[in-house]
Amino acid sequence: MPFAAELEVALAAAREAAVLLTARSGADEVREKGRADLVTEVDEAAERAITTHIRRHFPDDTLIGEEFSGTTEVAGRSWIIDPVDGTANYVHGHPFACVSIAFFDEEGPAAGVIHAPFLGEVYHAARGGGVWLNDEPVKVSAVNRGSGALFATGFPFKAGKGDPETYFRLVAEVMLGAHDIRRAGSAALDLAFVACGRHDGYFEIGVAPWDIAAGILMVTEGGGRVTGWPGDVRDPIQTGRILATNGLVHEWLEAKVANYELYEL
Repeated sequence: MPFAAELEVALAAAREAAVLLTARSGADEVREKGRADLVTEVDEAAERAITTHIRRHFPDDTLIGEEFSGTTEVAGRSWIIDPVDGTANYVHGHPFACVSIAFFDEEGPAAGVIHAPFLGEVYHAARGGGVWLNDEPVKVSAVNRGSGALFATGFPFKAGKGDPETYFRLVAEVMLGAHDIRRAGSAALDLAFVACGRHDGYFEIGVAPWDIAAGILMVTEGGGRVTGWPGDVRDPIQTGRILATNGLVHEWLEAKVANYELYEL
């Protein structure tokens, strides 16, 4: 397996964090970083556990985490960490929450783990090594029509992330043309579901690097396609605007979102 050492460390760190999530000690200690932007003591404890584990093995690498990092710039050997993706779900006992860890090198995403303890699922991928769900290889779907596709999205509810009213119109247009849309509250798992063929595509704006870093690798390793929105000159890690599909419905989705200017880059 390519990047075997990095992947082994990511898997072990995610397992350690998942134990904290399932124990839920501190899950009721909830604070708001902003409107509907929650953090718990578990988020913070899990991030500390992950960073400590990675530092033990790769002390010179850059660590970028949601709760304690002072930067979002990815350069060189970097680890991008979301200790609890889907914190609102987690707080309410909804099982769609996960730990997401990605390793990037100079060429981009190289290894990634998405560990969803309440679903009993662990996804992992490495550049050139495919994507795996509970140690079984998976791939994107073969749906080749937008009208037959199931899409996922999230809403730009955080301040400064976009215009919700315009976004709702976009979601309605996509939903009317597709089979359906799901909004489950974890970008990492939305991307993992594209990678394993449960979703045919995913689109969102206003996401952070730690929301999507591991999932981007999984979609591409599963045979899919990940881009920014039409007209973007920077990649989704930098802009927070992402389209991810099985590749076969990508142009259909691009055509839908191209009509909506949602926020300034």
